[in-house]
This record gives sequence, C-alpha cells and structure tokens, in this order.
Amino acid sequence: MTAPTRISNEEYSRIIADIARLEVGSAPHPREAERILGDILTPILRVEGFAVQHTPLTRDSGLDFVGVRGDPALGSAERLGVEAKFYRRGQKVSIEQVRALIGAGLAKGMGRVILVSNCPFTKGATATIERDLPLTVELKALDDLRSWLELVREAEPDAETEVRIMLRELSERFARLIARDPGAVAHLEWRDVERIVAEVFDGLGFRVTLTAGSKDGGKDECEVAGKQATYYVEIKHWRSSTRVGADAVMKLLKVIVTEKKAGGLFLSTYGFTENAFEQLTMIEREKLRFGDQEKIVTLCRTYVKAKSGIWSPPENLTEVLFDGDAGG
Repeated sequence: MTAPTRISNEEYSRIIADIARLEVGSAPHPREAERILGDILTPILRVEGFAVQHTPLTRDSGLDFVGVRGDPALGSAERLGVEAKFYRRGQKVSIEQVRALIGAGLAKGMGRVILVSNCPFTKGATATIERDLPLTVELKALDDLRSWLELVREAEPDAETEVRIMLRELSERFARLIARDPGAVAHLEWRDVERIVAEVFDGLGFRVTLTAGSKDGGKDECEVAGKQATYYVEIKHWRSSTRVGADAVMKLLKVIVTEKKAGGLFLSTYGFTENAFEQLTMIEREKLRFGDQEKIVTLCRTYVKAKSGIWSPPENLTEVLFDGDAGG
C-alpha cells in the first residue's frame, strides 16, 4: 500500500491561512466555519489514511465530520468523528459539550473523536478526557491544529520561503482586520499596506508581482495582471498624513506610458492634493485612476467575500480596479 502523500508547502500555506480565518473575532458564520474546517481536516487526515466526509446538516447526530480508514466491507475499517465549536466572541468549551461528543462517538461506534474550537476548554472539559474512556478523545484549539499540521507537512522550506509564507498569512489577517475596522490602516507601516494590497489583488483573481520596497523615491508599484492586460498599482501610505501631489501622479503616469502598461491605479491612504489631477488630459484620466483609504477598505471587504465564496469576479477584472475612482 502506498503511503499517503504528505502536505506540500503550498498546501501548508493555504491551510495556515484557513486556520487564521477561524480566530475569535474574525470567524465567519458557523456553517462557513465548518466548511473551512473541512478544507483543513481533509488533507491532514488524508496523511493518516482517513477519508473525511461532512455530515448532513439535518443528520449530524452530534458529529460534523466522519473519517473512515480501511475497507468497511472487510470489517477492518477505523472510524473517527469530529465536532466543531466556533464562536465570534470569547467563550469556553464546556464539560457538557465534551460529554455530548463522547456520547455521539460511542453511539456511532467511533474509536476516536475530536473536538475542534477557536476558544479555550474549561478545566472540567480537559479533565474529562484524562479519564479511562472506551474511545480516544482529543481536544484541539487552533494552535493544536497548527501543531498537527506541522507533523504531516513536507520538509520545511528554506528560511526565505518560510518568511514569505508568514508574511502572506499576516497580510491576509490584516486585510480581514481592515475590512472589519478601517481605522486599523492608520496603525500600519507603508510596506505592510503594500503587502496587504498585493494579497488582496491575488485573492481577487489577479496575477500579482510586488516590486522591491524603497523609501527613496524608487519604484514601489504592485503589478497586477488580469486575463488580457497588466496594470501598475502605486500605494502611498505616509504616516505623516501627507497627501499625494501632482508630481507623484505624473511620475507614475510616465512609467505606465513608457512601459506600455494598460493602465494604473494610484492608492493614497490620505488622499490627494487639490491640484493633483489638474495636468491630466481626459485620455490620461482614463488610463490612470485613483483611490483613497475608502477604496482600500472596499477592496479588503471584497477580498473577504471572495475568500468566503460569496463573491465571484466579474468577466472583466478591470472593473475591480477602477470602480469608485477618487479622481473624478
């Protein structure tokens, strides 16, 4: 029998990001949280040889997922059950909930049950699983999921790849925070905002290249590409609350024209000066669009919807870039 494939570094990155989505304060609706958990558990338990199924909503009998390893027809199958308890506010998983899980597992003939939660477990709940029980009971918080994932992943990537993965995970969490609380932008550094915007555009379906950062006037654009065209996105986030003026606008426009890009989007968290657009012709205004902090917040909220599966990209991705132009 071939050993189950371990989790690739690419899949590891995706699962880590999914786990972050379940944190208290950002957890989605319980049914959506269960779907995300299924996307997390399926590859992890696959490494252990289990095939995982989500139980029907009307017939879960206290278990949200059931895993089977082996061939039931031969009477050699092992079965496990998983129950999810996700909350948007700080709560604790009670001893009664753990007892209910144990009862459901025994009723279904499970040899192993797992309760996964984004909240801590009460002392009584923890003490319950330390007793001599007729089945194995595991209580897993989100950090336990991360530790479990580490055990079944491929060899760790090099430091550069690991840093890139961690920065992407952080950017997703920041994007979700901004979508929920726009004021968070004011507490971020300029490079953080650039990474967040890059992650958002990637999540919305663009191919994204984030150029090397520079504080000395060099290029710091994010290059995004749809199916048919490539655009430059310039992001300015000056903690001094300075607005962007005409010189910076004309500089980006020159780069777009010189490098023959389809167009561009200039994002400035603190907006633009009154004369920033005075020199632009009608054609240039069509080629280069503008957005302030409100545009960044809107993009982050669309990104969250896309990640939750409740937003589909338009046929022409340019609509995402240019909707709500602040330079009109």
